[in-house]
Amino acid sequence: MSRGYFHLHLVSDTTEKTLAAASRAASTLYPGVSTIEHVHSQVRTRSELSRVVAGIEREPGIVLHALIDPEMTGELEERCRAAGCPSLSMLKLVADGQAVGSNSPYRSIVELHLRTKTGLGLRLAAASFAAILGLLALWILATELLRPPLPYFPADAAAAKAAVAFRGRAGAAALIGLVRGELWTDYAETLLDLADRDRDPIVALEAAELLRPAAERAARLAPHDSRAWLLLAAAVWQRETPGRQVADRQLADALRMSYYTGPSEPALMPLRLLIATRSSAAADAELQTLIGREIRAIVMHKPDLKPSIATAYRGASPEGRQIIEATVGELDADLLTAIRATDRPQR
Repeated sequence: MSRGYFHLHLVSDTTEKTLAAASRAASTLYPGVSTIEHVHSQVRTRSELSRVVAGIEREPGIVLHALIDPEMTGELEERCRAAGCPSLSMLKLVADGQAVGSNSPYRSIVELHLRTKTGLGLRLAAASFAAILGLLALWILATELLRPPLPYFPADAAAAKAAVAFRGRAGAAALIGLVRGELWTDYAETLLDLADRDRDPIVALEAAELLRPAAERAARLAPHDSRAWLLLAAAVWQRETPGRQVADRQLADALRMSYYTGPSEPALMPLRLLIATRSSAAADAELQTLIGREIRAIVMHKPDLKPSIATAYRGASPEGRQIIEATVGELDADLLTAIRATDRPQR
């Protein structure tokens, strides 16, 4: 039998000694089961019986009674049945010549009560677990149904414009998902809203106001996602003011994390290279190394992304141009010549 406990109510119209021996004998039957005794002695009136019944209903368990008055005995047993509590008359047990032993009705009552108590607890636990699983499944299903079919990351302004159409669905999925960082990254992606200006992609100013809080939340919930850090860098870059050291540090940190978490993500390279070479981050020694590695990866392994180097070069800062010229010139002199040929005076 499983270890546990049960409430034992001892009801007598005399002193508690009447049932004390029976209680002690019963406790020896189940040494691994604790008994919480409630002694109700001197129960001789209806009002006292009502008080006893109230205590039984408050803490239901097994009722062991010795009441001489048959009407009070009958009422007690009826109230016990109504409360779902097993009861046993010790006077009847003695009159039938039985004792509280291994084959007594009392032992059967205790076993039945403990089995019911344990089974009820297991059923409640299983039902609670099933309800939690059901709610979790609904939560996941709702977010996946709302989640729009977005690309991993918009490769250009046209792809970013297409993602904007899913902004409402992505925002609703993120709000329902709440703690799922990838959903907030999807929502931030729809806020990127790149705009073409003289063939160069820029982050639309009105979108940057919404992009930053969404990207910050995405980076906080999914710090392993390099997209979230690049989106945060894009938001900080659009609002960057020369000479603001805090913004410079935030931009550099976001770009650094994007490189660390996704150093070989082709979809991120064009925008990341553009921001890194055009912003104050290009003056950071560590980022200069990371930018050079990215340019090297494009030239040697991603030739289809070579135009993104030329795009970054056209509006790059002096430090950014120096990194591009040094890295590309070392690998492909003809490509450097072509990049310089696409340059135009900065406005």
